[in-house]
Amino acid sequence: MFDTLIRDMADRFGLGNKAKDLVAMVLAYITDPANGGLSGLLERFRSAGLGGLADSWLSTTEEPRIPTNDQVSTVFGASGGLLSALSDRLHLPKEAVTSAVGALLPALVSRLSPNGVLPATLPAEAVALIGSGKSLLGGLLGSGAAAAAGALGAGTAAASSAASSVSAAATHTATAASSGIGKWLPWIIGALVVIFGISYCGKKTPDTATAPPPAAPATTPAPAPEPAPASTPTPAPEPAATAPAPASAPTADAAPAGAAVIDSMVQDVPKLQVFFDSGKTDVPPEFADKSKALVGYLQSHADMKAVVSGFNDPTGDAAKNAELSKQRAMAVQAALAAAGVPVDRTVLEKPVETSDTGNTNAASRRVDVLLRAN
Repeated sequence: MFDTLIRDMADRFGLGNKAKDLVAMVLAYITDPANGGLSGLLERFRSAGLGGLADSWLSTTEEPRIPTNDQVSTVFGASGGLLSALSDRLHLPKEAVTSAVGALLPALVSRLSPNGVLPATLPAEAVALIGSGKSLLGGLLGSGAAAAAGALGAGTAAASSAASSVSAAATHTATAASSGIGKWLPWIIGALVVIFGISYCGKKTPDTATAPPPAAPATTPAPAPEPAPASTPTPAPEPAATAPAPASAPTADAAPAGAAVIDSMVQDVPKLQVFFDSGKTDVPPEFADKSKALVGYLQSHADMKAVVSGFNDPTGDAAKNAELSKQRAMAVQAALAAAGVPVDRTVLEKPVETSDTGNTNAASRRVDVLLRAN
């Protein structure tokens, strides 16, 4: 479930063998019951005014949206917390870690929540990664519970100290009474009780907020590769208004047989078509070189955005193929971000028809990147 994602993160963000540790730590953090689990993660984004963004990760019709670095920092904190821990443990700049986490969150939530549902148990592969992530994160997990225990201990210590002080004062008062000031004894005792009562109340710590209830853990493998033809009908298409201007599908002669990137010009505007192997979401390594013209055009035309749309061949289960198209589009969006295109300059849009748009199955397994004015 996670091997392809780990390779993608390593390639896009130059993480190398650190990609697995990053995925493990983020997965352990977002599924930790002390942090609210997956439902707690989504609620944190909603509380930050990013509910639409978080909901897109569970949507079966909308492409998952990647948060910007500012949005990730707003939710997880610009200093301290998860981002600082990842930067320290991986020895990477916080800006690079923040970008990687932003691309990783939609992919993890989408993989763990097929059809927008949070399952009851985690798969064995996720459990193994979570165990590794917990050991790397250390005390960051369950910190809310530890803080509550610390506050309770402080309150207990304060009460014990106050009780000891009252006892000592009573002993001192008894000694004074034996020295001939017994007539003042009732007044002294009353004053001491009031003084130590005020002191104890002043030191009492406030109630610690109860940690949110654990979320139902999630499981379910990533979409299966496009299998042998099935009789499942294709889902109803989205309204035409949501689709970008159509790109011409490659002909049988022009389409590559497997993973590849074709760059071209349409009316002097760059266009990309990224092709995938059957059932795969890996962006070909040549993407960085082939996308230079499109990236340069975006950098010199602030009024343009990149519209990213995923397609699949018509064989196999239609619902799984639709999920595969979405994952491919997200992979290309992340590759554009790694090439220097800000996430807010890209738009994921589901085509009106995702299947059978090419003359061959190989031509249909692709993602189109078109440029459009804001």
